[in-house]
Amino acid sequence: MKNTASPARPARHIFLKLGGVLAVGALAAACSSPMMSRLRGNAGGAAEPAATVQFANANGMPGGDAQLFSLPTGTEIVINVSGLTPGTHGFHIHTNGECTSAMDAATGRTVAFGGAGGHFDPGASKKHGQPGQALSHNHGGDLPNIVVDASGKGAIRYVNPNVTIAAGPQSVMGRSLVVHADADDYMTDPAGNSGTRVLCGVIKPA
Repeated sequence: MKNTASPARPARHIFLKLGGVLAVGALAAACSSPMMSRLRGNAGGAAEPAATVQFANANGMPGGDAQLFSLPTGTEIVINVSGLTPGTHGFHIHTNGECTSAMDAATGRTVAFGGAGGHFDPGASKKHGQPGQALSHNHGGDLPNIVVDASGKGAIRYVNPNVTIAAGPQSVMGRSLVVHADADDYMTDPAGNSGTRVLCGVIKPA
């Protein structure tokens, strides 16, 4: 008797193989998304960073890192953070290379990483604002918010046209990067209403 079921088997086999390929492809796409992997290197192809940062929280636990690259258009900052509350977090260059507890000039209270001082302001604007504006309009250290995913990790790549790594009045070498608990509103002085300081790291030569 002729077996009428056999012709269906190859088609089902092909379908299952195709489904497996699609599943692997979807997994690979998910793992390569910005929220699932670290940002690495420099978008312009620079081989080595000129400066690096190691972040720690107020308890001294590691909280990620950053690399800084010198470009003709400014300083590219590639940052990866971890161990944070999911959501949006303010992120700035601060004046001092100190990640110690000290008095916050804005509130008069001793706070975590108060030793980092206020936002780096090489143009003496004394204004908080949108990242990348002219130095007469905002702090040179104002940077974009970082979005942190459900795993507590976040990453961002940004070219700041207002600062340099090389020596000079706009140099960030020896200063600090600070991540805040809340989102930066890009308006409120002196720090965009971005809340407490949750991560800090000093900018050091690579």
